Amino acid sequence: PAGMAYKDMNHEQRKYFMEHEVLPAMRTDFAAFDPKYQTMNCNTCHGEGSHDGTFKMPNPTLPVLPGTPEAFMAWVAKDPDAAKMATFMSETVTPKMAAMLGMTAFDPATGSGDFSCDKCHTLK
Repeated sequence: PAGMAYKDMNHEQRKYFMEHEVLPAMRTDFAAFDPKYQTMNCNTCHGEGSHDGTFKMPNPTLPVLPGTPEAFMAWVAKDPDAAKMATFMSETVTPKMAAMLGMTAFDPATGSGDFSCDKCHTLK
């Protein structure tokens, strides 16, 4: 699917794109953040969806995130590990994934953008 927009790809093209473009890029970034992600695979983000072929997102087996900006900020303020992960996700993962998918990363300052935490994580 070289040169195609993700939204225009069929299921097989998306699967190929994810396996050959997204996964290697994300594995590199996640492993640099924490070496435990050196073995990152489709299941890491898609859970059972990688086994049944649906790849449905958001994935409820990923950490459930607070559903409001206030609750999210309170959560990261009291949990240093959550704060570290949130910084990595907002500064590295979200913009890179958005770009690869042909979307705009959410900007909390303006409230604009179509790719944010809720594309992968469920919210409470």
